[in-house]
Amino acid sequence: MKRISQQRQFLMSCALLLFFGALFYLAATQPMMKARQAASFSVEQDLRENGHQARLHRLHKKGAIGTKENPQARWQYEVDRLKDPATGKIPEGIRELELAYTSRILTTEQVFSQKNPYSQLATYTWSSRGPYNIGGRTRALALDTNNENIILAGGVSGGMWRSANGGAAWTKVTDPEMLQSVTTLSQDKRPGKGNVWYYGTGELLGNSANKPGASYYGNGLFKSIDNGVTWNPLPSTQTPNFTAFTNVFQYTYRVATNPGNPTQDEVLVATAGSIRRSVDGGTTWNYVLGFGSGTGAERVSDFNVSPFFTDIAISSTGTMYATLSQYANAGGSSSRKGIFRSINGTTWADITPAAFPATYERIVLDIAPSNENIVYFLVNTATNAASEANLWKYEYVSGDGSGAGGIWTNLTDNLPMLGGKSGDLDLQNGYNMVVKVRPDNVNYVVLGGTNLYRSTNGFSSTAATTKIGGYVANNESYAMYPAHHPDQHEVVFYRNNPSRMISAHDGGLSRTENNQAPAVVWESLNRGYQTTQFYTVAMDLNTTDDFVVGGMQDNGSWAVNNINQETSWVEQLGGDGAFAARTTHSLLVSTQNGTVYRYAYNDAGRRTGYARIDPPKTTGYLFVNPYTIDPNNEYTMFLPAGDTLWRNKNIAQIPVNNSSDQSNLGWEVVANLETNEAISSVSVSKMPANVVYFGTRTGKLYKFENGAAATPTRVEVTGANFPAGNIQCIAIDPRDANKAIVVFTNYKVESLFYTTNGGTTWVPISGNLEENGNVTGNGPSTRWMTILPNPDGSAKYLVGTSTGLYSTSALNGSSTSWIREGASSIGQVPVDMVISRTTDDLVLVGTHGNGVFSRRYSGPLASKEEIAAASQFGLKQNFPNPFRAGAFTNIPFTLEKAADVKLVLYDLSGKTIATLVNGRKPSGQHLVSWDGRGAAASGTYLYQLTIDGKRYTKRLTFLR
Repeated sequence: MKRISQQRQFLMSCALLLFFGALFYLAATQPMMKARQAASFSVEQDLRENGHQARLHRLHKKGAIGTKENPQARWQYEVDRLKDPATGKIPEGIRELELAYTSRILTTEQVFSQKNPYSQLATYTWSSRGPYNIGGRTRALALDTNNENIILAGGVSGGMWRSANGGAAWTKVTDPEMLQSVTTLSQDKRPGKGNVWYYGTGELLGNSANKPGASYYGNGLFKSIDNGVTWNPLPSTQTPNFTAFTNVFQYTYRVATNPGNPTQDEVLVATAGSIRRSVDGGTTWNYVLGFGSGTGAERVSDFNVSPFFTDIAISSTGTMYATLSQYANAGGSSSRKGIFRSINGTTWADITPAAFPATYERIVLDIAPSNENIVYFLVNTATNAASEANLWKYEYVSGDGSGAGGIWTNLTDNLPMLGGKSGDLDLQNGYNMVVKVRPDNVNYVVLGGTNLYRSTNGFSSTAATTKIGGYVANNESYAMYPAHHPDQHEVVFYRNNPSRMISAHDGGLSRTENNQAPAVVWESLNRGYQTTQFYTVAMDLNTTDDFVVGGMQDNGSWAVNNINQETSWVEQLGGDGAFAARTTHSLLVSTQNGTVYRYAYNDAGRRTGYARIDPPKTTGYLFVNPYTIDPNNEYTMFLPAGDTLWRNKNIAQIPVNNSSDQSNLGWEVVANLETNEAISSVSVSKMPANVVYFGTRTGKLYKFENGAAATPTRVEVTGANFPAGNIQCIAIDPRDANKAIVVFTNYKVESLFYTTNGGTTWVPISGNLEENGNVTGNGPSTRWMTILPNPDGSAKYLVGTSTGLYSTSALNGSSTSWIREGASSIGQVPVDMVISRTTDDLVLVGTHGNGVFSRRYSGPLASKEEIAAASQFGLKQNFPNPFRAGAFTNIPFTLEKAADVKLVLYDLSGKTIATLVNGRKPSGQHLVSWDGRGAAASGTYLYQLTIDGKRYTKRLTFLR
């Protein structure tokens, strides 16, 4: 769970488908279900049979921490790993600057655009691994007014997504190369205009990439004129200057269209500091409230006295209500604050009630659709935990609505403060706030903070209030409400059936068919809505199985045993997911601040229980705390805690007692730096064994030549040219421990250093990842590195960064040339971890916004090994995917021998779209192209290959 910083400085600066899927799954996996795979397959089964999952929810959610999590911890973790060491701050506007620079770096698609298509396939085709059933933080959500089967939703770092079948499947409609921030969404609801949509960017509150001292800005509004299928930026809201806050559209809280204006394309936007209005569909803008007097970039210096938070709502007849926070950017009171009403968008009446709280920050609102004279306002007062929120009801009577023209009712005493561990309304300083009124009932009001609540009497008393989402309804634990998630951001009712309702939260999307039920039942709509934010990913490095586990921001640790994108992941641990590990007899998962659990497996691959294994009474852990398992000994573990490095040579001796009790068994301190420098990374060699490197947040690097010794000798191997930055990763060549790469995550420092002599000397290898070839430019933050050696002695290198995944096959010092991978799939979303293994050349990528990707891969440039990999028999993933009308996609397949072949395209209803191949084909590689002909609309389609009666099925996405 997230909690927004209390420090003002932070605010200041910032059915057929299932059938085909089953066939494909059986065809792909049945031959592989051997003993080792059986261990993976048993994960979900074990959870259900042994009842572990429910117990883990009780143990590891917020209540397991003992006190509420430190609201500063996550942000401080990010600041420390990203700040410029010279200034102590994250460079202003660095997100847009780094995207602008790295968009000029060659991609693998560009490098191989004129080469053999099989080289393309072998080089840059990345497969999504999901999580299919888990979503990430979602602030933007809407139903198509003309067709409620069409749902649009936006992840704050995962882009815009669209479903044309009521949430049964999703298509990402934000181009991978575009800005992936989506914070607000609105459709033009006028007759004949429903094909026009707008969304806003820039999450000021709570973004995992948004830190005190340097928020990650958005860049204006985006507009669609084809009902949300394709999107383009509105030039009037864009800014070329990303070095500072120069344009109010860099943060948009709300975009709203005016359905009551029949002659003009009227759009209003609640931005940082002001309300802006356009009557020409976003071509030009005018100031109406807050600060400024013209276009979005004017008088930005006045932001110091402007309202920091704003919001806007427009009724079906065109009546508008706007809110401006009392709190201003400079810390004092705004020169324009309160609640305003207008019937024309230009003249606004201040209707703030006289008894309104003296101090207030963010205000959200909703106009009752069944009686548009009634408006509810949820207010973040942020004074203390006991009086964090106000709730007010307004009823318009006459005139401009001010004074006696409106009736105000203070409902604050009836707010849902249900007690217990998780029963109280908690707005988290305005981070999670929503108020919505049911379309057919002015007294059915939904409030959201960490939890979701319902009142059927308009909160006129506490008698009709029920918790319906977030944490469980009994208030005595921090287990999640079934099929729901804490931290609420949006609620949408179905107009045709107001008992149906969709909730957007930090876990994606949930829907209920009956919001009036005594106990509301939810279903997850995260069916390929891939917006999760991974910190880490892991797999068994000594096998070739498909088991993957990873830790996600605010979504815990989840695992999957199948490479199929549509396989559901299974939760292993709650909280903020952190580091994980997988071996033959263990699955390790952890949560924030160093809490680590081990699931134990027997030789038959069955789970036997779990134990908490981090040493008791240990302090100093980072928010996302690293640890590692010796690749040559699955029971040896190294765990940093502050300036101390712990070792356990046999974690299996810790009793598997299915509890959260901790044990000292086997734990010993092998390094104590006796300084304030926190150990931020640790790695153990594969060959030769027992070489241990560990680095700190101040750029120091140490080494044990024999990490298995009773008292290992520590040697400092800090490079003379190292910056005083955060060492996030130490990548050791799995075939030569003398070769290693150190990864610094900070901006404005040399990012990557390479040694071939065990740390005696280090060579910078950032190359073209540094703009202008030096640290003064705007290169990305590097996060993780993996080395994938070839049998001939060469190696392939892949690095995850804040702007995607990069690779090279040749290290050449400062002249190293990196190529961006997966431009059409991974895009420029942050990659927090990339790992690989030599057993099958599998590379696994964890993104912070679009889930996990993988491929069996031998490097960035096509090689004999890659071509051989491409020649594996069966159906391959199409490329590019998605593809647009006017272009074409390639569908590859390989035949072991001559066979009767049929390749058919279907839509999700089972209708045949096209038959691309139908006849006998020789052995070898085949490539079939399709231009989208026959597809009636954008969406997901199935292509099925039948080889001598055996069927293989995959999905593709077509965008018209």
